[in-house]
Amino acid sequence: MESDRIVPADPERPVSGEPHVRLVDAVLRSSRGHADWQAEGGPRPQLPRGWTELWNDAVRRQMDLAEEPENDARRTVQAMLDQLTRLDREAEWFRSDPLLRTRAISETLLHCTRLGPDVPSRLAQAAWHRQQGLRPVDYARIQAIAAAQDDWLEAWNIWATTR
Repeated sequence: MESDRIVPADPERPVSGEPHVRLVDAVLRSSRGHADWQAEGGPRPQLPRGWTELWNDAVRRQMDLAEEPENDARRTVQAMLDQLTRLDREAEWFRSDPLLRTRAISETLLHCTRLGPDVPSRLAQAAWHRQQGLRPVDYARIQAIAAAQDDWLEAWNIWATTR
């Protein structure tokens, strides 16, 4: 169905339409604003207007697309945002190559919504899920967490260089 297609815009431009895309765009802009603020100072950046509506729209859409209950949909949307903001911070190609960034966002959204779980970045998606499952209560697993984080970023970097 045409309305189920997820095609994100450049995170530098505001968009309308698909709730997941609008939320990702807002979160990436906000994350970059916070990074700039931490580096340069000045007034603390504020959340975008309509933040609660953006979040709730994306969660409802996630519930519809993935047939998830609300709590699961909230966790899925949060994990999706966590992965993409982490890519923005840690993967130079994500920040510098708009085409790769758009493709990575699209594949992450397709994977998370289950509209296209067998995306080319599935190894990176699986690595993200593995390392998220390693969040420790005790820090005895810190080496496993660091290794899983390295595996995740390496999988994305491999994906980016083979496109």
